[in-house]
Amino acid sequence: MKVLGFRADPNAPRYAIVQENGGNFSLLNNSGESRLLYPANLSTPTEKVDWLYRELERIFREHKDIEKVVVKSNEYTQSDTKAKRESAYAEAIVLLYCAQKQISVEAKIYASLGTNSSFVKDHAEKRVGRTVKYWDEKMADAVIAAWNGARSK
Repeated sequence: MKVLGFRADPNAPRYAIVQENGGNFSLLNNSGESRLLYPANLSTPTEKVDWLYRELERIFREHKDIEKVVVKSNEYTQSDTKAKRESAYAEAIVLLYCAQKQISVEAKIYASLGTNSSFVKDHAEKRVGRTVKYWDEKMADAVIAAWNGARSK
């Protein structure tokens, strides 16, 4: 089973493609593309979500056999920011894209992923692996989301 994990970010959303085969998990894009850096000329949320939608189309063309998507959602608090709102728009585009294409999709927070921000990098590395470039908590969030989806067939 191939699962795409997604973590929104106002500047560079991250994604992980994890494949499960007989209980073994592989991070398929560990040395390839894993972040979607918004072009500098995009200044409005409308432009960014349009661009992100087209990037999702490209990713799914390249990986036709993705069966499921798991989005690591923001942990919302009373002090939410413009950046979190822009991340929420990106999450919504992923949910919309999957609904339109009839791809199974779930949004999860740390509690439902069995980790937290302090341990997510360690958990992702132990369960699946890490990317060669741009390894950080947001990328680990995408990896853990994909791993969670792949193990819960």
